[in-house]
Amino acid sequence: MKIAQLCPYDISRPGGIQRHILDLSAALRRLGHDVSIIAPRIGTSMHGLEYPDADPCPIIHAGSGRLIGLNKTRFEITWALGDQRRHLARVLRSGAFEVIHFHSLLSPFLPLQVFRRSQSVNVATFHAVPPDGKTGVVQRWLSRAVSRRLLPRLDGIILASEVQKELHPIAEVTTPVTVLPPCTDLHRFAEDSPPIERYRDGCLNILFLGRLEARKGAMTLLQAYAGLRRNGLPVRLLFAGDGPERTALKQFARDRGVSDVVFLGRIEQAHVARCYATCDIFCAPSLYAEGFGIVLAEAMACGKPVAAAANAGYRTLLHGEAANFLATPGDADALRGKLEALIADPALRQRLGARGRIEAARYDSGTLAPRFVAFYDQAIRSRFRGGRPENPENPGFGAR
Repeated sequence: MKIAQLCPYDISRPGGIQRHILDLSAALRRLGHDVSIIAPRIGTSMHGLEYPDADPCPIIHAGSGRLIGLNKTRFEITWALGDQRRHLARVLRSGAFEVIHFHSLLSPFLPLQVFRRSQSVNVATFHAVPPDGKTGVVQRWLSRAVSRRLLPRLDGIILASEVQKELHPIAEVTTPVTVLPPCTDLHRFAEDSPPIERYRDGCLNILFLGRLEARKGAMTLLQAYAGLRRNGLPVRLLFAGDGPERTALKQFARDRGVSDVVFLGRIEQAHVARCYATCDIFCAPSLYAEGFGIVLAEAMACGKPVAAAANAGYRTLLHGEAANFLATPGDADALRGKLEALIADPALRQRLGARGRIEAARYDSGTLAPRFVAFYDQAIRSRFRGGRPENPENPGFGAR
């Protein structure tokens, strides 16, 4: 099967959707499928782009864009204009893709540009979860309004979790729908990686891994950690990642005399497993807008207990006893309490870590790739059983 994965963001920028696309594409290629990734190029640097296997998936750059800030996070608005739009049209004509798999189809504007020109079977995964509050209400209304028009024109709809069922009017369409979580190549964590020795000195390490931006809740974690230090607990906080909040986090630690806060900077994918190996507890305090949580799956695959914010996406990963360590998003005192319980009980940490390894296996790209292929086949059968021509004109959102 010839498949295109459409990434709405710079594929070289670290992020859960990018990781999912890269690892799923690699797993599909290992199954014998011909897979390409269509993605915009933001700027000129490809720093940070790493392929999960020795046979890298071809990346077709189409479109450009810019980073903007919204809801305490940064993301790209991407598009293809002029020569780039003509290049995109040529790619779609010559690619002869049987299936185009869109990720975050509602992201402006490149995914919709590709969709309205696509003559392939179109499958889309919906990842996004709007925040709470007035902004989130508006986004949810817009999402449902656009989805009501868009969903019937798709050949297959994938929801990243049960959460997305509340965001899109899937009951109104006859298009095949399934829930398939994002996946990652967990084999990179199958063998124990060596920890960073300088931080294995008897002090318990709490790890944050992700972008240092307000939405990810790093400041909430730092406030909780400051409380742990005031209580005299022998802990260290490792921030792995970079972002616009780094300066504010450092200033907070300096102003309040919070010691043993380490900023590791941006971590290349090849070294992520060492970060997990170094920590005793993984913490993911994201405030909102998490449709899933690949970093949680990675930490669990490494046998690490997880304390996290009880946002919609993270609640889909932590079950049973592990769910006891979900804290109200943005509540530093509640998060501190969860961390204190883990710090005080080594047997509990070990038990949660062992159970997490088992739970994480369901999110491995090698495990999930055949299910994606089966759904692509279902979407193909659905289109042609409905009497549509083999290369239909997809009217999309208007005339070409």
